[in-house]
Amino acid sequence: MIQGLYNSLNGMKTQVDALEKTANNVANITTPGYKTPETAAADEVMDKVDIKWSGVDASKEMTDMTVEKRAFQFNVAALKAQDEMLGTLIDLKG
Repeated sequence: MIQGLYNSLNGMKTQVDALEKTANNVANITTPGYKTPETAAADEVMDKVDIKWSGVDASKEMTDMTVEKRAFQFNVAALKAQDEMLGTLIDLKG
């Protein structure tokens, strides 16, 4: 039961980190020369084969943000369910 609480909290932390990364990318969407970390890493590979591309894909970032939001909401619901079960268990023993 406690492991489930930990897993939900850890999942929420992971989603918050992902949302912060996505928010940073969206905030820098008009910054000249800004590249997402994934784009910067891909550019290193593409440079080796003479393909150039850069920038932030707004539609990808917005999709990522929606997915991250839903995953966070799922973890909140799981945490609430586990909290209710733990509360019921304590009430039964008490």
